[in-house]
Amino acid sequence: MKKLHVYFTLAVVLFLGVSVSANAQGKYGKDSAECVSFLNFYKDYLKQGNLKEATIQWRGALKYCPPTANQNFYIDGRRIYRQLIAKAGSNAELRQGYLDTLMMVNQTRLANFPKRKVAATENIAYDMIQYYSATAPEKVLKSIEDVIALTGSKTKAPLLVSYMDNATEMFKKQALDGEKVLQAYTLYSAYLDEQLKANPADEKIKEARAAFENAFITSGVATCDNLIAVFTPRFEAEPTNVDVVRPIVSLLGADSVCVNSDLFLKAVTALHQIEPSHTSSYFLYKLHASKDNVEEAVKFMEEAIASEESDEMRDGELMFELAAYNFKNGSTAKAVACARTAAEKNPSLAGKANLLVANVWAGQKCTANDMDNRAKYWVAVDYLNKAKAADETLAEEANKLISTYRQYFPKTEDAFMYDLTDGKSYSISCGGLNATTTVRTIK
Repeated sequence: MKKLHVYFTLAVVLFLGVSVSANAQGKYGKDSAECVSFLNFYKDYLKQGNLKEATIQWRGALKYCPPTANQNFYIDGRRIYRQLIAKAGSNAELRQGYLDTLMMVNQTRLANFPKRKVAATENIAYDMIQYYSATAPEKVLKSIEDVIALTGSKTKAPLLVSYMDNATEMFKKQALDGEKVLQAYTLYSAYLDEQLKANPADEKIKEARAAFENAFITSGVATCDNLIAVFTPRFEAEPTNVDVVRPIVSLLGADSVCVNSDLFLKAVTALHQIEPSHTSSYFLYKLHASKDNVEEAVKFMEEAIASEESDEMRDGELMFELAAYNFKNGSTAKAVACARTAAEKNPSLAGKANLLVANVWAGQKCTANDMDNRAKYWVAVDYLNKAKAADETLAEEANKLISTYRQYFPKTEDAFMYDLTDGKSYSISCGGLNATTTVRTIK
């Protein structure tokens, strides 16, 4: 009975062995023994780090195994030949031979294992980027486009960056039409925006987004007209999406012409509404000031000054800038008020503030009487004396203005007609400004 059990067990083993052999012969081809042997040996040598022997055995497997035998065979083959390429050094002929084999390995895997089509296509693209960007950028673009056709907006960010890098280099060499670069930017930047929106904390995507933008900016195709054409519909579609608005501000802001565009102003305003800051307030002041939008400019400068991000010294600087802006635009009373506040917040500006007030007074139109039109220069000189006392670097400029304004002082006899004599106190109200000064005449 025991003997019968042994025979039965042996029969089962032989049956299973035959079955496995039959199946193996179907998977590993007519030379299945050689195929399996080479597959096992190359894997052992690869684990040991013996690249030379692993390569020999891998080539044996390539010779005897059918192309559908084992997908890992091609994954390992790619690993082997990338190492061989690195070791080829300056031997161009040997290196090219390895490259040709590498591409054959990638293509064979792609053709025979459709379930892993995306991974195989990505590998081809990565290898094309690494080995052919300098010599065949058009092939690189094609390989990345193959990936994009499969993965769409989920295309890995580094591949999109590489696409833009190669596309812009081709454009610079007049090997690619600018329209195609623009189309690629419009579509693929939207992909990156979508990925960033889904993963807002992903630093790698943020870095890729910045690199993608930089490649486009430096391409030469990013003219102001092109940028506005590309960005206007995107901004109008999502004016409150910071990931859309911020790149628009960045790209348009890098062009001295684009900063004067309506789109740039709208985008900066939108970004300020999303992420208000001292810096954005001041920037909007500058933008509106350049467009002579006085009320808007003043509003944003006042926001910048009121910001908690700004300290007293900085507030003083901005207040003085606002004083000069108000003076330029005819708001003399506001100019004087701002100048005084600037000096209070930042005493180092006292000299400049008094110089500005002096010029405000000298430019006032006083309609009460002729003496007021003369007396305004007394006030102006008062402030000029304060200016050079507060800041000795202003002495030369102040003295020149004092000499000029003294010419407009009234003559002694003209002052006498108003019952005024040298040294007497005089109060003046002119154009919304009030001051008390001292009578000075020309003898």
